[in-house]
Amino acid sequence: MRKTSIAIFTFALVGCSSDDQGGEATAEPYPPPAPDDCIVDVTPGHQTLTCDGLSFELSVGDVCLQQACGLIIDTHGFGMNGELMDLHSHLRALGNAAGYIVVNPSSPGTLGSSSWTVANDDQVFAFMQRVINVWHVNPKKIHFTGFSQGGYMTWRFACKHADIIASVAPLAAGTGSAGGSSCSFSAADQPSRELPIFYVHGTTDGLVAFATAVAQRDAVIAAWGLSPAETVSTGSDHEWTRYTNANGNVFEFAQHNWETAFVLFNAPLRGHCVPGSGEFLGCGADTAFNWGESVLSFFQHHPLP
Repeated sequence: MRKTSIAIFTFALVGCSSDDQGGEATAEPYPPPAPDDCIVDVTPGHQTLTCDGLSFELSVGDVCLQQACGLIIDTHGFGMNGELMDLHSHLRALGNAAGYIVVNPSSPGTLGSSSWTVANDDQVFAFMQRVINVWHVNPKKIHFTGFSQGGYMTWRFACKHADIIASVAPLAAGTGSAGGSSCSFSAADQPSRELPIFYVHGTTDGLVAFATAVAQRDAVIAAWGLSPAETVSTGSDHEWTRYTNANGNVFEFAQHNWETAFVLFNAPLRGHCVPGSGEFLGCGADTAFNWGESVLSFFQHHPLP
């Protein structure tokens, strides 16, 4: 089993106090954000920051000044950046409205050639810890998601950091391939604890073959002794199944036949797309389920125990 890194952060709860004479308890104010050497501006809203060697889009809702918000890391694929990822997932607006801080990291390189490597994982994790500390993030509501290369990073974070991540949602990222390494769910390479996973992959994916998705799905099922529990959604163009085990852990796997017309390096991406998005890397705005909305709902239903 891969050794995990423990995040150390300060978290202050809203509490009550009373005077020494047994007076009536009064609610203590929620602690203000604690800026650090990189997150200096702690005004709610959206800002672009360069921290720990990478660029990050950070979006914080006003409610995070009154309560401990959750945190969602939404990671892009090859050739994209943080802004393009949010254009397809809309998790920034969705998450902020639901009480989550949303971070979109941007990989090194320029649009069209930007790319993640395993070496970037620690940089993203370092920024996560900054946000957790600065904004007193709710430690039960830290989640990770990503598309394509960002999906591979999502698998790796599940494998490396299950101690602090509540649940994950990789998209279009199967077993290790051209997209990058993932998490094998072998005896020596799996999360330190069972955590809820929502995984989606297109059957006609032109970049990351669907066979790698089947292999990844089967590895998770075998490692955790999962069995099909129910069909979440089905149709002629998709199938979404929920698996569970005796421990009550949940793994949801959805396959679909939706496609994008986008071509990368003369190769049609086809099923390598984001459901519910009408943008160039989207599968279409009218798909049976919307990726960003479905991911947010999954995260809301699966906090850290």
